[in-house]
Amino acid sequence: MSRKWERMVSKNSKKANLVRAKQGKAPISTDPDRAEVFKGRSILLSAFFIVVAIFLLFTLTKTDGDKMYWFTTLSYLVVGLLIYTVRRPYLRVSKTNLAKRGLARELVLEAENIKEIVHVPGQIIIELTGKSPRWVYNRTFNRFDIPAMAAKLKKFADQNHVAFVDKTV
Repeated sequence: MSRKWERMVSKNSKKANLVRAKQGKAPISTDPDRAEVFKGRSILLSAFFIVVAIFLLFTLTKTDGDKMYWFTTLSYLVVGLLIYTVRRPYLRVSKTNLAKRGLARELVLEAENIKEIVHVPGQIIIELTGKSPRWVYNRTFNRFDIPAMAAKLKKFADQNHVAFVDKTV
């Protein structure tokens, strides 16, 4: 197919899928090359902020709490809840690269920079070439859907000639 035809088909299928989504129906087509995003939850960081807020609430009874003390306490609680609900960790698997949320930006990893992908029960470990730290996704701390991630990463590894080690069996 020509590029113009592909763009036209993609544009029309997006329109049709939006209409079908509003009607509550399943989409008519899915793009196999579209990146798939696996989202988790940041439990540890949000729990840290909520525990700090609870600690401040308990220490408030020991001191004279003014309005700024209440504001600080509620701010820690709100930040903890926002991190849990809004700032979710993710892994985006596209045709030739992987991407994740860093501290201040999205980190993109090309397929040639991946040494191997290891699937252990309950977690996925992506080993990188060089001195870069490995990427670890697990079910316990971040609530990722590990079996679905493993299936998509296995397909990614096969397409891009990356070693995939399955240690679940």
